Amino acid sequence: MNAQAVVFKGTKNGLSIYVAHGTQMAEVLNATSEKLKKGKPFFEGATVNLSFIGREFNSQEQAQLLELFSQYMTAGAIEFKDDQMSPQKVLPTEDNYGSFEGIEEGMTRFVRGTVRSGQRIFYEGNVVVIGDVNPGGEVIAGGNIFVLGILRGIAHAGATGNHDAIVASYSLQATQLRIAGYITRAPEGETGAPSYPEVAFIKDNQLFIEPYLPGKGKPTDSIF
Repeated sequence: MNAQAVVFKGTKNGLSIYVAHGTQMAEVLNATSEKLKKGKPFFEGATVNLSFIGREFNSQEQAQLLELFSQYMTAGAIEFKDDQMSPQKVLPTEDNYGSFEGIEEGMTRFVRGTVRSGQRIFYEGNVVVIGDVNPGGEVIAGGNIFVLGILRGIAHAGATGNHDAIVASYSLQATQLRIAGYITRAPEGETGAPSYPEVAFIKDNQLFIEPYLPGKGKPTDSIF
């Protein structure tokens, strides 16, 4: 399968789906399905505007695409453009869900106040919580997650596959912590809360948690 038959491009207005002109519908559906599975943590429960660019779709094909997307999100505004563009000419070689590759770029959403149990925050860039994340609260970001308080809930950074993303908190006590495809859960039993900020990151295909400030505390010997 042509890896560039379909390319997703996240923007502040929604999601643009670039389709190579002349691509067979079966290949479009297969490639789109794989990309939606990859981006499921970000799309799930969201209302997303969709713009299809680069290939003409008849009414039946449009219905097939919308049915597929509806399994992963609620579609907002929908637009089909027959611009006959080649994804290789207008996009990077990899999908971009609106986030970025490193940890120093990208859009940032600021959440003021406590993320309470049952509340779910998701954003394609960075998320900064100016407050706590309570047990049962959930924060999902395509980029990094910073909690300027106590993180006791669920945090999923790099949700669209960014292994360079990090999670940092003044008090990192997450019930579940995830970066890209790496996941850990809080140990059972009583554990002492750290008296210093910590940061979680991926290195050598493993998830590490270490003190955020140099010279404060001892880096964790265990790998979650």
